[in-house]
Amino acid sequence: MSGFDLAPGQMAFDLDLLMREQIAAQPWSGAPLTYTADYYTPAELGAAFDRYVAEHGRFACFINSHMWSPAVAFIPFEAGAHSMHLLVANGACDVMEHSHAEGELPGEGVYQANCTSCRWHSIHPHENEAVEAWHDHALPGWRDLPLLPSTLTRPGWDMERRSREKVMAWIQEHYPATFLEPGSPVRTVRQPHAGRHVPNRSPQGGYDLGVEQ
Repeated sequence: MSGFDLAPGQMAFDLDLLMREQIAAQPWSGAPLTYTADYYTPAELGAAFDRYVAEHGRFACFINSHMWSPAVAFIPFEAGAHSMHLLVANGACDVMEHSHAEGELPGEGVYQANCTSCRWHSIHPHENEAVEAWHDHALPGWRDLPLLPSTLTRPGWDMERRSREKVMAWIQEHYPATFLEPGSPVRTVRQPHAGRHVPNRSPQGGYDLGVEQ
């Protein structure tokens, strides 16, 4: 069978496979093309993920690669001399998978808080834990901040200009000056099982840190 006898889809598949093989043959010196607990910047991890996709394709790339990717809908921000990036990885090893040594993967989904300013990171099995670790690193004292009154934080408060203005006025009266800067958080009361820390929600562009009561 000549190349002219192949269906267009088969020819495209063969060309794509050839291109991947050519890319895989080129040396790679960046971040590992698999899960890693070592420190790399988000840009370095992003470049490694792009390389993995170029070699293996995009299908199930997050699951199969176990590599770090930016958390969905998270917008990185700065707070003073620190920066906050939130990354996620699939650390679960499929029982049929043999490309990872036993014990190399954490065994579940994981979250990484990453401060590029300090080349600091912290990895946790739960998102809130990673977020809190970053605040301990960048904004010590946040645990002592007063809780916003529930009368100010009814559902959708962060989407309404007047509500945000009222929250900001309350913060300016009750929060230390160091927590009025861009990237600073607020602490709000939540119902049980609704305590996820929400990024980019505070009037200063930082986190709304939930406290379940």
